[in-house]
Amino acid sequence: MSAKPNPRGWSWDRQLLLVLALMAGNLVMASRQLIVPYPEAALWYESAAFFPLLALGLMALAGLVEVFHRRHAIELKDSEELDSSQARMGLAWGMLGLLVLYMLAVPWMGYLSSTLLFLVVSSRVLGFAWRTTWALSLPLALAMWWVFLKLLKVHFGHGWLI
Repeated sequence: MSAKPNPRGWSWDRQLLLVLALMAGNLVMASRQLIVPYPEAALWYESAAFFPLLALGLMALAGLVEVFHRRHAIELKDSEELDSSQARMGLAWGMLGLLVLYMLAVPWMGYLSSTLLFLVVSSRVLGFAWRTTWALSLPLALAMWWVFLKLLKVHFGHGWLI
């Protein structure tokens, strides 16, 4: 399976990646007008614009890098990409459902408790042993809570738990 170039020399996926990367770059440049009111006095890492700018900047950069890498057609037999025929779609949809429930639970339960619950349930759904589940979930939830709430001062609302 290879990406077939169009008559102009660019495959459709490469064109789409370039358009998406340019759109993300334009949104980075327009963020001061899109985020109202823009906090001029806030530190850069405490600004409401920090995460959108970071995400959009990474998208633009990753899109441009991928456009560069796709300049040659990829043959499946030479590729290290995963074979999509072995994808477990039920598991993927289940994890997506858990992510949606997690996003809904954060403002209701609180960031730390909902993150810990999400990591524990996700680990069990993925088939991790209980020891591995707790060894990964508890330190990761605590680290994420400290980074986002204490260091970066991101406001997640007031849940009935922590």
